[in-house]
Amino acid sequence: MERVAKTLKKYFIPHQGNDHKPHFLRPRTTSVILAGILFLEIAFLLNAFYVYPTSDFLASILPLVLVNETNLRREGQDLAPLKASAQLERAAQMKADDMAAKGYFAHVTPEGNTPWYFLDKAGYVFSTAGENLAVNFFDSKDVAEAWMNSAGHRANILNSKYTEIGIATAHGIYEGRETVFVVQFFGTPARAVAPISPTKLSVIPKAQAQEIPAGDPNESFLEAVNENAQETPSLAPVAEKPPVTGVLASEPRSAANYLYFALAGVVAAALLLKIFIKIRIQHPVLIANGILIIMVILTATLTNEFLSSSLTQIL
Repeated sequence: MERVAKTLKKYFIPHQGNDHKPHFLRPRTTSVILAGILFLEIAFLLNAFYVYPTSDFLASILPLVLVNETNLRREGQDLAPLKASAQLERAAQMKADDMAAKGYFAHVTPEGNTPWYFLDKAGYVFSTAGENLAVNFFDSKDVAEAWMNSAGHRANILNSKYTEIGIATAHGIYEGRETVFVVQFFGTPARAVAPISPTKLSVIPKAQAQEIPAGDPNESFLEAVNENAQETPSLAPVAEKPPVTGVLASEPRSAANYLYFALAGVVAAALLLKIFIKIRIQHPVLIANGILIIMVILTATLTNEFLSSSLTQIL
């Protein structure tokens, strides 16, 4: 414990023993920190633009993470968590694979098939269903936040009528770049229903007077109600938690930001100690080193924020 205290004093507290020059802000330590930031940023960019769009591991872990993110937001509104449905997952996978294979991003396929076409192919008979889509994201938390910041998608996530969820991803090319397509289906299974006909499937638009303009065709597919169906009772599900390693792997920007913010906090503390403990004995080079580190961290954070939002789309 005494050794730790001496080390902290040596690196952070200006005193006669370190010539009033805390080692943390000296050029050598600054160089190591800047090299670490460069390494972290390169790792982030490789993960975002190469590993994430092509990794089968992330394709398998991302749906579980997004289900957890969805249920966390429902929990915040005192809503029951959604149960993962194998049928909805199959439907979501078929829709994601279809978009990836054909290079489109829309609720309606190039052939004119609506989202409910894939639910029917998966054998999922619903009383109520909805769909959210996302593309060009490389951070699962950003996907969830983008959906929550859109009135229609938020209404799907917080819809009290839904009891089940299914999410899937697919790798593909969209607008000339390799990316991951994300499909999120919501549903409430039906019982004792007649075959679904167009006249018995009423589409409910949402928030047309809010974020999404009236008449937007994509809004029409956020929720549908099968008028022939009755809701089937559903037991309260036990939400499956994704592994911590999976969450970190699927949230590269968030993980990088946590590390950057922690490092910026340490540097800011070192600067304050340097400036105010021996206020009459200042070393401009050390202060400049601390400011340089913080500026580099800020630049990396803003760059990652821009890259995360510049190409992303939701429907």
